[in-house]
Amino acid sequence: MNLKQLTIVIFTLASFSFVEAQELNVEKALSLARVKKDGKTHILQVNRIDDSFIEGIDLSKDFNYYSDDIFDIIEKIGYDKIVANISTGTKVKINSSNVLTPVDAITNTIAVATNYPEHKDETNVEIDPILFPKIAQLTPYISKVKTKKEYLLDYEVELGFVYSKDVKSIEDLDNQLLGLMVVMDYSDRASQLIDYDTDHPELGVGFTDSKSHDGFFPVGPILVVPKDWKRYYKDLQIQLFRNSEIKQKDTIINMFWDIPKITEESLKLGNEKIWTLRGKPISLLPKNYIEKGTIVATGTPGGVILTTPTKGYIMRGAIKYSLLLKFFKWKPEAYVKHQFVKGLRKKDKYLKSGERVKAQISNLGYINSQIISEKE
Repeated sequence: MNLKQLTIVIFTLASFSFVEAQELNVEKALSLARVKKDGKTHILQVNRIDDSFIEGIDLSKDFNYYSDDIFDIIEKIGYDKIVANISTGTKVKINSSNVLTPVDAITNTIAVATNYPEHKDETNVEIDPILFPKIAQLTPYISKVKTKKEYLLDYEVELGFVYSKDVKSIEDLDNQLLGLMVVMDYSDRASQLIDYDTDHPELGVGFTDSKSHDGFFPVGPILVVPKDWKRYYKDLQIQLFRNSEIKQKDTIINMFWDIPKITEESLKLGNEKIWTLRGKPISLLPKNYIEKGTIVATGTPGGVILTTPTKGYIMRGAIKYSLLLKFFKWKPEAYVKHQFVKGLRKKDKYLKSGERVKAQISNLGYINSQIISEKE
């Protein structure tokens, strides 16, 4: 093992040490998870997690209050009363197979693209952050992600959040609990690049279809509920490893749009059906407001696999297209897109079966995905 490889291994171990023992200051934030135990949903204050199990204080048993909703138990029991119980509460250890996703997604996920400076630069776009719906079933923090022969499978680690109540106006944020979690937004870049509307990039055409496949939305096991979320989240560190190599790393404060801004812009779009999923028109907010339990994925930092064609590549492709005497049909954009994707397949840089992707955000836990082929 050379020095560079040793450095990567040491960095990886150091970076993931926190996921084994949650060192949260409970006076500032609760670190909560839902698990199945004795046929019921129990809510735990998490002390320790790894790929095999999760340990914590069984709040449901201690307060004899069972609910599928993490926010519900906080509102029923009270934040301070839960904190007072943690040091003497009932400790449990639950197998990871019995750990549930921290919320049950009930509607479209609100997703944000190009919300970090480095990611905006690497995708060669000059527009402000854009919103689009992602519609995919949630999968647990330890999960398998299937890739197919036609995919160019890419990763994106993101900060996700949910509100404890419906949000119909920006003023509703003042009377809300908010939960934070780590989420993964997997994408098929082949279909995304081919469907992308270069004349109207602000619409995010192709984003919803490419990101809404089965297994493309693992979420962390923990929902962190800060006492003062408006101050808490901005200093969180976000990072992603492809196998043992770090690929994405940033600080949440670097987002162009913060949580209130994302909320405000989402409400502006409402239920206008300006996107499509498998050819059917869909909206960002089916009920024209942000429903309680709606996950919002706030965008990814730089370091994804995706590359986009430069203006020079597009121009050269259009010239080549005309020289091939295809001008009488004149669809140079489609030709250039397909040639670009063909070139990406030859480079073979996208995720393949057998690889692992680990994503984490400080104090929010982690996601560990294994990439498998569709035949596995």
